[in-house]
Amino acid sequence: MMSHSSDNCIILGRAEMFANKNTVIASAADAVGMGIGFTLAIFVMASVREVFGSGTFFGMAIPILKDNNISILTMAPGGFFIYGCMIALVNKATKGKPIKKLGCAGCPSTGLCGKLYCENQGALEA
Repeated sequence: MMSHSSDNCIILGRAEMFANKNTVIASAADAVGMGIGFTLAIFVMASVREVFGSGTFFGMAIPILKDNNISILTMAPGGFFIYGCMIALVNKATKGKPIKKLGCAGCPSTGLCGKLYCENQGALEA
């Protein structure tokens, strides 16, 4: 499966934003972590689509699923469906709790907004 240029722009833009506000070591560690996370997410999505959509895993037929596959999973809508299921699983695992606010100290965009957003939202730490 080929990657689209918009996927690359999202990944590179996020990495650039982090690297702009952090040290080289922290940026390298973040890049490795994001790369591993993205790779694992794509691997899980592709594996589920192959197993249930084609009835195979790494090209080896799975006896029950080979004859009873869900062919729509091999098409584009199947990718969106699996992606939605993965988001639902993450929400279930985290019990829908939002990410804690870190304030301006942990925000890579602090320089862009000039801390105005945090001041208006009362998120600055005393």
